[in-house]
Amino acid sequence: MVQVIMDIEQLNRKQIVLLTLLVSFVTSIATGIVTVSLMEQAPPQVAATVNHVIERTVQEVVPSAPVTSTIKTVVVKNDDLVTQSIASVQKSIVRIVDKDTPDMLVARGVIVDAKGLVLTDRGSLDPSLHYLAILQDGSHVPVSLQDMATSSPIAIVSLELGTSTPALTAAVLADTTKLALGQTVIRIGGSGGDSVGEGVIATLPDGSSGSNVIETTVSSATPGSVLTTLFGEVIGIVTTDSLSKGGEFYSMPGTLKTSSSANNTSQASSANNSNVANAASAR
Repeated sequence: MVQVIMDIEQLNRKQIVLLTLLVSFVTSIATGIVTVSLMEQAPPQVAATVNHVIERTVQEVVPSAPVTSTIKTVVVKNDDLVTQSIASVQKSIVRIVDKDTPDMLVARGVIVDAKGLVLTDRGSLDPSLHYLAILQDGSHVPVSLQDMATSSPIAIVSLELGTSTPALTAAVLADTTKLALGQTVIRIGGSGGDSVGEGVIATLPDGSSGSNVIETTVSSATPGSVLTTLFGEVIGIVTTDSLSKGGEFYSMPGTLKTSSSANNTSQASSANNSNVANAASAR
């Protein structure tokens, strides 16, 4: 025994390392054999638990594959935005005609409430006549005029909706306080089918004269033609009053007011008219 100890003490560093590796290898083999034997003798529940721990350990040690994230930039072209805005506003545009001469356009209008409220040119309407509104799908809907005694160049009229009338799409009124010189605008007009034009805002109302007319570089001679922003928000319409200044001018609904004496045939529509007028004034 003493001789063995003496021999180990006389080993050099290289021999000690080799001996250590040998002992570790033998120990690992022995441990593996013992573990396998114990696993074979252990109950199934214990074996399942040990296997689960081994699997979780392997998952944590092996790094997951790197996740590659792709950022896709969508570029919206100006032409695409213009066509989309026109298409959205067209759904809200109506053509107002005399009931007795439906082939002749009186004025255009734009729906501002899905319950049938329409903004149009007051100067083109005669309270003694009866009018129809032609929707985009060709449907003819009777028009109910409100009190025409107010001084606003823009009139609110009500569409007398029936059970067969298709659902209406209301246009969005622009916030006129956020308009800026040089801002792109779109005009949708025409005495027959829809015609469009593009321009910019040339002059904004200064507020001192009380005028609520905006000047642009795109003109229209059709009463009720609609002026919108690049995003399809309604800025104003052509009225008899704006046409007296030139075809490039449009009346804005910011000072739109309705009379308290609404048409008796549509009291509910009259209440909605007042709400739209107040909302337009707030804008």
